[in-house]
Amino acid sequence: MSDTEESYYWGNDPYWTDALDRFLHDRQSGERTITLDLDAVEEAIYGDDSPAFRLMDALASVKEHEGWEGYRGTPRLIFALLQHFKERSR
Repeated sequence: MSDTEESYYWGNDPYWTDALDRFLHDRQSGERTITLDLDAVEEAIYGDDSPAFRLMDALASVKEHEGWEGYRGTPRLIFALLQHFKERSR
């Protein structure tokens, strides 16, 4: 990465921010439970576009960019991850 490129930050990645928005919308609409298809989750985790590896990069960006504000992105990423798993379980 060149010095002029910005480093990755999860808060600028629609994969995470859009999923978090959908999660928050569902919660505000009264949803209280999530049912997961564990076969679909397992397939997603080991797939080519694995949420596990995306999460690793996103959490690294939390550590790099959010130390001064208490790493608030970490729980938000977990909610977004749950939303992705929920959607793959449909």
